[in-house]
This record gives sequence, C-alpha cells and structure tokens, in this order.
Amino acid sequence: MSAALRPPLPGRRALLALGLASIVSVLLVGRHAGTAFGWSTIAAIALAPIAVTSVAALAHRAAGPRFAVAAGIVYVILPFAGRLYFYGAFLDPYDHRVVPAFVGLERTGWFALGVAVCAATVVLPERVAAALGLLGAAVAAVAWVDVSWTGLFGNFHESTWSPTLLSFLPVAATLGLAFRRPWLAAAVSGWLAVLVLRGAHRTYTSGGFWLSLAAAAPQIALLLTSVALLVPPLRLRRFPAVRRDPAS
Repeated sequence: MSAALRPPLPGRRALLALGLASIVSVLLVGRHAGTAFGWSTIAAIALAPIAVTSVAALAHRAAGPRFAVAAGIVYVILPFAGRLYFYGAFLDPYDHRVVPAFVGLERTGWFALGVAVCAATVVLPERVAAALGLLGAAVAAVAWVDVSWTGLFGNFHESTWSPTLLSFLPVAATLGLAFRRPWLAAAVSGWLAVLVLRGAHRTYTSGGFWLSLAAAAPQIALLLTSVALLVPPLRLRRFPAVRRDPAS
C-alpha cells in the first residue's frame, strides 16, 4: 500500500498497547463468561487487534491521533462498561451470550463479518463506503422495517436504565461524526442501521437484538466516542496531523 493511500494511525506504541489491551479484554470476557478455550478463542484473539486498529484508523481520520486512542480505549472497555447500562433478569443473557459475542468468543463468524466491514471502511474511499452503507440500510429497511418499534422500546425499558437515551444516542453519535466526516458517518451508521433493523426481529429476552449488534462492535465504539465531537470546542477545533484521503 502506497504512503498516499495508507490510512493514518496513531503511534506504534499506542497501537501495540491497544492491541494487547484488546486481547486481554477477550481473555477476561472468556473467563467471566466461563467460555472454554478453543478455536473460537484463538479466532477472537486474532481478530481483536484488527478490530481495534480499524477503529483507531477511522477515528484518526475523523479527528486526529488523540481521538484515535480514545476510540480504541472505548472499544476495549465497551463489553465491561456496557454491563452498567443493564439491570434485572437481562444481566444473565448479557454476561453469557451478548458479551462473548461482542468480542468474538461466540458467533465468531458474525463478529468477524463486522470486523471485515470496519476494515473495508478503512481502505475504501469514503464515498464508496458511504454508498455501500446507505444502500445496505435501504435494503434492510425494505426487508425489516415492519416491526413493532414500541415493543422494542418497551424491552429497552425493562432491561436498560434509560431507553430514551438509548434511542437517541445513535443519532447524536452520528451527528458528532458527521460534523467532521459526513461520508464516514454515513458508512458507519448505515451498517449499524442494517443490524438494528435485523436485530429488531430477534427475540429480545434471549439477547437476540444485541447479538445482532455484535457485528458492529467496532463501529459502535467509534460512534460512542464521536459523541464528544458534539462539544463545540472539539467540533470546531482543527486537529493536527489529520491527513485527508484524496479519494474521499
């Protein structure tokens, strides 16, 4: 890959630290969930550095090296921090089904698909990635939009501390990223929309909705970090060393 097309990344030490932290995260999740060490664990360990590097590359493109490191940290801690948002009977499915899937210990192929989509977003021109994301969202809407959204909101109400926050957070995160890189925001949020629409047709009580989102774990980390870009000083600041993709 030529220097002109190579995606910008934070320093090697930062990437190494994030990669190691992502592997430790996989191992800790496996220990907590009681997942037996096997081929899925080996695959999850191999995918973890790819996932966090892809997140860092997209975040660097959006707002520079510090933002890239922040997004990588969010990716690493997301499975653990996410538990604080749930309560009641849903904690058991979250611990033993959802979290392992979010790091690739369960539904490894589905998780690998999400990592591949994130990595493709890194290397594709942003307009191409945006077109694919929006096309996927449009197709998913035709196939799956006919669902009880009030029922899904009710499930959020019974399992999360704030269903309203959960409903508006993707919009806020997409806006934050769109202020800096609108085509990138379209690509990432388009893929997330596909999985939300798909997951809305899965059984919520067994974790089906969230298991669908496991294929967007890297994208979710990027979007959550992008909420910070709604803060005016961060949104308007010109971050140094952000190299624009000439094809975007």
